[in-house]
Amino acid sequence: MDILGLISTFIRVVENGSIAAAARAKGMSPAAVSQSLSRLEAHLGVRLLSRTTRSMTLT
Repeated sequence: MDILGLISTFIRVVENGSIAAAARAKGMSPAAVSQSLSRLEAHLGVRLLSRTTRSMTLT
């Protein structure tokens, strides 16, 4: 996936408030969305979201 696709996925996650909701909206699996976020964070060298099992917040 290109960088713009990764950014699009990140925006969808923030707009929907969860990885699962973003995955449903984009027609992807939650694992694929999570991997996209990880790739974007690695590419940028910064943590974009604080994720726990119960919550997710922007950093």
